[in-house]
Amino acid sequence: MAEEAQLAEEAPPTRARTVLDYDSPSAVESALSEPNPNPSLYQMNSCVISGNIGASICRDWQTPHLDPNTSEPESIENEVARLTVLKEYLILDSDREEKFERITALASRIFDMPICLVSLVDIGRQWFMSATGLGDVRETSREVSFCSHAILSEKDVFIVPETFDDPRFVNNGLVTGPPFIRFYAGVPLKSPEGYKLGTFCIIDSKPKPEGLSLNEKQNLRELADMVMDAMVSRKKEMEQLRDEKTRLIACAAHDLLTPLTGIQLNLGLLMEDKTLTDKLDSHQKELIDTSVKCSEMIERICFQAIENFRGDLVVRGGQSESSTKEGERPVNIDELVDNLNRVVSTFPKKVPLYIEKEGNVPTTILSDELKLYRSIMNYLTNAFKHTNSGSIRLHIYVRKASGSITDIELDRLPGTFVAPKSDVLVVEVHDTGPGIDLDKYTTLFTPNHNDESARRTHSGIGLYSVATAIDSLGGEYGVFPRQDLTATLPSLASTLLKVPAASGSVFWFSVPLHLPNVGSPARSNGGEELKQKKPAADVTAANEATRIAERKRPSIARSFTSQTEAMEEEPVKKREKSPDYEGSEENEEVSAERTKKVLIIDDSLTIRKALSRGFSRLGFTVDEAENGMEGLKKLKTTEYDLVLLDFLMPVLDGVDVAKKFRRWEKERRPWFHQFIIGMSAHANGKEAELGIKSGMDRFMGKPIPLKSLKDLAECKTVLEASTLLDARHKQSVSVILDAADRMERLTSDDEKSKSSVSSHGHSSFSDTLLSAKSSCLIVENTSERSMLRQMAEKSGWKVVAVRGGEHAIRLLKMRNWGIVFIDNELPLFSGSSCIVRFRAWEKCSRVVRQKNIFLIADTHDPNALQSGVDGTLGKPVDPIHLHRLLEKASKEEFQCSREILLQGRSE
Repeated sequence: MAEEAQLAEEAPPTRARTVLDYDSPSAVESALSEPNPNPSLYQMNSCVISGNIGASICRDWQTPHLDPNTSEPESIENEVARLTVLKEYLILDSDREEKFERITALASRIFDMPICLVSLVDIGRQWFMSATGLGDVRETSREVSFCSHAILSEKDVFIVPETFDDPRFVNNGLVTGPPFIRFYAGVPLKSPEGYKLGTFCIIDSKPKPEGLSLNEKQNLRELADMVMDAMVSRKKEMEQLRDEKTRLIACAAHDLLTPLTGIQLNLGLLMEDKTLTDKLDSHQKELIDTSVKCSEMIERICFQAIENFRGDLVVRGGQSESSTKEGERPVNIDELVDNLNRVVSTFPKKVPLYIEKEGNVPTTILSDELKLYRSIMNYLTNAFKHTNSGSIRLHIYVRKASGSITDIELDRLPGTFVAPKSDVLVVEVHDTGPGIDLDKYTTLFTPNHNDESARRTHSGIGLYSVATAIDSLGGEYGVFPRQDLTATLPSLASTLLKVPAASGSVFWFSVPLHLPNVGSPARSNGGEELKQKKPAADVTAANEATRIAERKRPSIARSFTSQTEAMEEEPVKKREKSPDYEGSEENEEVSAERTKKVLIIDDSLTIRKALSRGFSRLGFTVDEAENGMEGLKKLKTTEYDLVLLDFLMPVLDGVDVAKKFRRWEKERRPWFHQFIIGMSAHANGKEAELGIKSGMDRFMGKPIPLKSLKDLAECKTVLEASTLLDARHKQSVSVILDAADRMERLTSDDEKSKSSVSSHGHSSFSDTLLSAKSSCLIVENTSERSMLRQMAEKSGWKVVAVRGGEHAIRLLKMRNWGIVFIDNELPLFSGSSCIVRFRAWEKCSRVVRQKNIFLIADTHDPNALQSGVDGTLGKPVDPIHLHRLLEKASKEEFQCSREILLQGRSE
């Protein structure tokens, strides 16, 4: 047992399963039927399976130590129905909301309990919509969940007066460890559909042998009803917003059908007019046939939009999701390619298109033909718009499962290669356009409908359409620069691709390869050429220059092994920034002088505005927070010369904010004592004294006269704080400038090295490789240009900055980065959770591990230290430590580039 316990402790953390991972009830049922891949000793020793007590196989959704005498029996059928309803509430993994925070804070005060939760029971976790008393914790494992017992209990209020006396919980990790639960009382959150989705519960670290009185039970039930009402109301609002968008699309599609019907009728009459058709040559007949094909495709798209609105396709969480099995139909690949060829032949383009279908592609697969067609067409039209010379290639092939690739081949493949678990159909569109600048990666495959630049670049609605369609088919999608063919793998590129470095991009997607008859899959016609046209030199002829050919594929499955052509590099047009992204701005300079900062935390907009105007006149930069939780986050991220903190506020009051911050400050920022002034219009002397004891430095009554602000700004304590912050700022600026000087010298040495290489007659690939800038991804919960970003830019890194975990995961999947910094405090889900999700995907889908992922977090957060990071940075980030990390990562990138270059020369 001791050895098993040690192995369990050393095992890497695994992400809890969630109903959000599965597209349909049938997929959820299959998941629930599987045994828990990583059961804990606690679960293995206590799991009770209905009808098979004492079984050794445990499932993460089953409740350990369940009391059969007072609990309803567990079953897969009931759990699938409950989880399906839970998912429909569109609440899991959402950001915290004030209406829930207020209820839990109120309950904590009413019952005098330190912890109050709105807990939703998922497959392998309990997730907290609100968690008063638990800080930033958003979820725990379901196997230690008290709430999983509560939703199965036959009682309307589930109470555990003393956990030490209850055999079900005496060895529970939440009892023996933080938060050291001794008392628990929870009321199930029963939905109008009749399912218990979770609980509203109160928790104490002290036992309560007498339990709850009748009035206390009634109070807890009514508060739980308030939470459920809020969830129902929220669900209706989300559905109305979703349905309104779907309705508008459906109405537009319906209105398009009327003129489309007229077009189809007229085309039909023309084709049935034998006198006319006899006079048409083959080219004219082909034009009419192409028009018919296009109108039929538009009709199918319109009907699908209408069906979506009618509920034939279920929409959840803002994305279209459907059961892949229900949506699968036989798709003839040859017919799909022929339809694409007919439609794109008339599309305006300046370069020829070559279509290549590998010999290993089956004639027929099971998928959604319309989604495949629309996705390929979006890629092609996108390439046509941005490619002015060279060529465009559509490449379709089957990529075998990773198990069929040898270890030697895997070692030679770059990090952008995705190794699938099972065979997939891959579609790639290679263009020779200007390529995509690094700062535009964040807007790819996102609906930037408000961004004017999205109409001129790769970031329009077309790529978002590809993302939603391929996601619904259970596939993957992405893009990488054609330069990666040589910069990442020069030897393989030279032997297999026979092309030099060139501009351009490769947009790709893959979908599961499902065959109608697995025993004898239908194959294409053995490499017989379907259609071939030679490309023309002029633009007009290029519109007709489409070649469809099949060829043998090299033994190594690679997403970019089709032939490409060298192109002269063209400048990339600059684009406006999206609201969630900030690219690097090299012309911005680091200011040597620091601007004084003041933070005003008050729920009154009038007071905030008045104080803000007063401090602005005194030369302060003013930050504002409208509640205690928002103010606490700002206090943790920035040092201020002065902070004004209101006593009574929603979510967290001033006293709680001061207590929480002082505890955090003692551990994470011991070098600086934040000067905090408490203010209130109603607090008496006793309450003011309580504020001082909680961590406030001074108390002032409201309203504060504007003439008093100057006295505050010039008081001794504020001046001392300003002096300390000024010195810290100057030190940071010095480090940044020093980093810039070092990088400038390194760049100068590289230029000399490149000149030497060029003088000896080496290829242009060397210059491309050594002059390439390293990529840095920064994920923060701020739109400001942070010190972290400034230092990275001054050190020569090409920086992409985004806000939110969803953007981070998407960009991490898209390519390998030189270095990554992720803030742990992000909307929707934390930075550590984001890294766990990416590492889980990476383990199954990526050949080369992403290095240099650093989490910016509090060291006392257990998730921050066990999420697969390569290191952590405390808050605020120490500029000296950051400079060393950037310098070390930069040297690793430079050394790696030199080794690849030397390898390419030797071969």
